[in-house]
Amino acid sequence: MRQTAIRVSQSYVMSQRQRARLAKASNVFGHAQPDPDALGGHFDFATWNGLAVTAADFRDHWSLLYFGYARCKGSCLAVAPNIAAAAKALRQRGVAAKAVFVDLEPPPPGMIRLASGHHGHGQHGSNWPQRYAMARLALSSGGKLDVLTGNRFQLSKATAAFHVLREHVPPRPGEENFSINHGSMIYLIGHDTLVAGYGYHDMPVATMVDLVTRLSKADRHSVDLAAVRRRFMRGSCGEDAEMAASMAHAHGVG
Repeated sequence: MRQTAIRVSQSYVMSQRQRARLAKASNVFGHAQPDPDALGGHFDFATWNGLAVTAADFRDHWSLLYFGYARCKGSCLAVAPNIAAAAKALRQRGVAAKAVFVDLEPPPPGMIRLASGHHGHGQHGSNWPQRYAMARLALSSGGKLDVLTGNRFQLSKATAAFHVLREHVPPRPGEENFSINHGSMIYLIGHDTLVAGYGYHDMPVATMVDLVTRLSKADRHSVDLAAVRRRFMRGSCGEDAEMAASMAHAHGVG
């Protein structure tokens, strides 16, 4: 049986044996295995029909979060119903939970997303096919899947914060123009909006449900929220903002 690699935040009290069992995998998707405590912090999105979404919408419940493409015909189609089913099962167990799918496809340059209606959707620059795909994804779940998106700036910040990889590659057989390879992690976001852990797109529903149930009841070490905020301000070379400010002050800069 294929087993997905899973990593859990160090803030949760869990034996090293349990962590090793979760991290063991016969299939690993990609070579990067980021620390869950180094992920997240960005929650600036919009719903598929144009309503603003902030960190407040992620508080006080668990979120099963996946970044993909509403028009994708690969793993995204399998993940969407799975995280919706897992969130439903968690709610049945008394754990407040939501399933969230973020569409990474940005609108065409200069395109303004409309909350409702789109006159002249056949014109150049229209994102009607994408909006249709997002609506279909949301409605197919019976309202049990939050489908989010954003502008180019919002999506770029989100992919950086959650270390979501995406690249354009030559088209596969039967495709036109190009294909997109993208990260396929399912992020488990705690009620405090911190990343509790993650697995990959083939993580079974039962595994998600059991793991989140366990984590929702687990003891935790205290989390240094100031350190968390600093973590999301790191420079491209890994130098954090506090160190950069200290060095600038020492050299009389600013």
